[in-house]
Amino acid sequence: MKHRLITRKQLNELLDRLAQEVCLYAPVRDKTGTSWAEIRRADEACLDEVNTVEPAKGFVFPRCEVLLRFDPQGNPVEPEPPPQQVVFGIRPCDARGIAFLVKFYTQEGRTDPYVRARREKTTLIGVACTRTAPTCFCLGVGGSPQGSEGLDLLLVELGEELLAEPVTEKGERLVADLPPAEEKHLTAAEEQRKKVEAEISLRIDTRKLQELLPGLYDTPLWQTLALTCVNCGACTFLCPTCHCFDVTDETVRGRTVRCRVWDSCQFALYSRHASGHNPRHDPASRYRNRIMDKFYYTVEQAGMVSCVGCGRCIISCPAGIDIRQTVGTVQNSKCKLKNEK
Repeated sequence: MKHRLITRKQLNELLDRLAQEVCLYAPVRDKTGTSWAEIRRADEACLDEVNTVEPAKGFVFPRCEVLLRFDPQGNPVEPEPPPQQVVFGIRPCDARGIAFLVKFYTQEGRTDPYVRARREKTTLIGVACTRTAPTCFCLGVGGSPQGSEGLDLLLVELGEELLAEPVTEKGERLVADLPPAEEKHLTAAEEQRKKVEAEISLRIDTRKLQELLPGLYDTPLWQTLALTCVNCGACTFLCPTCHCFDVTDETVRGRTVRCRVWDSCQFALYSRHASGHNPRHDPASRYRNRIMDKFYYTVEQAGMVSCVGCGRCIISCPAGIDIRQTVGTVQNSKCKLKNEK
């Protein structure tokens, strides 16, 4: 698909038109930074922040989703299908998170019809990063500030113009009438990518990490790493890829709904069995599960590392736990074990 060129005026006109046709969501300014909200006009969108406080995963995997309804007679009633929606301003790391969730929940043998339906009804318009935060490390886990994975259309800001890269047919239809980009625009975008990537120093050898983690499962290292963890679950709820959920049935005035709600493997009761046994009864085993899931379990299950380097878990942790330091400690610990033999 050809790269196109779009002016900011044309982009605003496109967004204004989409807002009249479908549900259009974008980052908007609030007291904590920016958060996702439905907008009616292009000038309501705010791209000043490096990223939103919350991830964009809720557009395909909502915080609370009705799976089934039952009428007063107990007959099942199919919930309404998800609406057409466009998400504008999503950063590449969040788009990778959605790509992971879609792959995880729609792989052969366990297709989730709810996630699949929402992704089919969603158009993702990404905006490449022009700067980073100190907590960003997308490059360290295989991403890029200009990554297009998971998107339908990627926009790269070049002053008063933007380079538009269609990724899917949905994205192509949005910019089909625009003029093609010239070589100078592609060169400018490439220079910008290199400049932003130079701000990210961390690199993680994820393949080596996958080899190391199984052998560290029973080491006392996890007790040390989880010493300050309060099991609040903030890291999981703000993670673009965390996918744990619970299912609840609720009845109000004779009408029953079955809902899927986000859950967290960091909660003490998450893994408790009906018998009362809890295989992850302490913070160390729960924190180990989080790291193992990010860098080992999901690779085995879906072929992808489930950390996109957004840094939200670092920002939100009340105990100051930094997943980058955890990974470094894990790798150094294994090296010490080898040297001691």
